[in-house]
Amino acid sequence: MSKLLKYRLLRHLPGAIGHRYKCKYMVRTNGFEEAVRRCRGTTCIDLGANLGVYTRLMALHAKRVISFEPDPWTLAELEANVADLDNVKIENAAAGTSETSVHLYRHPKFDEDPASRSEASSVIATKGDVGIESAVKVRQVDFIQYLEDLDDDIGILKIDIEGAEVPLLEALFGRSDLMRRINHIFAETHERLIPEHKSRVKILRAIARRIQRPYVNLHWH
Repeated sequence: MSKLLKYRLLRHLPGAIGHRYKCKYMVRTNGFEEAVRRCRGTTCIDLGANLGVYTRLMALHAKRVISFEPDPWTLAELEANVADLDNVKIENAAAGTSETSVHLYRHPKFDEDPASRSEASSVIATKGDVGIESAVKVRQVDFIQYLEDLDDDIGILKIDIEGAEVPLLEALFGRSDLMRRINHIFAETHERLIPEHKSRVKILRAIARRIQRPYVNLHWH
């Protein structure tokens, strides 16, 4: 079950639980889709594109979408799913803070249902829903350098990279020159599955609240 479908169903539960998932559903739909409409004609970036749901949504309005996907199985599915879109560029790489090769850890039952289990894949070995025995080696791009080299402003930077968002956002928040080139940042954080990230995410959210531009949403989950 996709997260969006999960939120759509659970938002109807009574009480605080239903309210929680209603908020999650609204954040993932209305907030993001409104940003997409505002970013017509810009370049958008999808970090952790997976099967391409958000790549396609952004491509409806964006001048171009650059989609990062490191997992070889998921990459093939992504390429097939966006083959009809001539404004999508796919980068077969993970997004990080250095140019290197890294291990991408998959869900232990990845092979049983790769379409849904691929959402868990992470370069963080301690993430609660991956296993070290299922690792594949992938290329990692220094995303800060990538942005420096990209001669374009960014309408939306969507980040769903299963734990790697923490060091990436820490580096990005320290670069006011790059931040000024971005209109919206939507990021999912994963401290529930990576408890050692909790304090760092708390600091990132405090910083985000003080940022006037770009619009930063670190509750996109």
